[in-house]
Amino acid sequence: MKKLTLPSLLFLTVLFISSCSTPSYFVPAIAGNDVSYLPKPMGSDSIKVKNYISAGLAGLSLPYGTGDLTMGVLNYSRAHTTKNLNIAYGVFGFAGETNYDSEYNKDNNIPEFDGKGIFGGGLRTSIGYYDNAGNAEFRIISWENALTFESGGYADFRKQMKNLNNPNIISSTKTTLFTTGMASEIIWHPKKNFNHHYAFRLFYGVTPGLNNSLRNQYNESLKGGVFDFAFYFKLNKLYGIINSGVNKGASSKLSLGFSF
Repeated sequence: MKKLTLPSLLFLTVLFISSCSTPSYFVPAIAGNDVSYLPKPMGSDSIKVKNYISAGLAGLSLPYGTGDLTMGVLNYSRAHTTKNLNIAYGVFGFAGETNYDSEYNKDNNIPEFDGKGIFGGGLRTSIGYYDNAGNAEFRIISWENALTFESGGYADFRKQMKNLNNPNIISSTKTTLFTTGMASEIIWHPKKNFNHHYAFRLFYGVTPGLNNSLRNQYNESLKGGVFDFAFYFKLNKLYGIINSGVNKGASSKLSLGFSF
């Protein structure tokens, strides 16, 4: 019997991998971007209640190179800080569309995904405990929640894909998402400028029902929760937020706003 050389083994491995098909994956548009950093005054601030308005761009890359979603987001929130406790709550709206990359080499191409409209809105809340250490504030644990509602052509498209019962298509029909979880944060200000804030925050949670909504008769092992990392900065009344996360897709968001 002829022996397989190393180059032959490598060629067969590449051939096998390239011949394997991957499913097209359609998840709710706001998944991963429903959770976002809610700004709050620091305990050292002279004003303990503030309003925050911002606008931003959000993106979601669907698994297995299925496609991308791009949205504009408007946010309003109000926050209260007392001794060792802070609370924030707000509303937001979003609108955008889907984007199909025709150059991506995929066995199960679905170009009909392109150009589907997205719009919706939601509510966010956050309540947490903090402690001071000099010019830094350790927001040790916060409970954060987001409730969102989605509509538009992409939501209808996901329902159509689900009804096909195609083993190469995994699609959720959910248009209402509730995400809840815990966050931890460190925020600080320069010693000589109380009006400049900088913060890093980590969030981990779950979206109940999302995994089940993606299962079909060919896929029974979907697991995983929601992860979000945020960087926040405030320069006097102007602020910015960079979010990056994962929830059945890679999400990202950049927001710029004004506090008063």
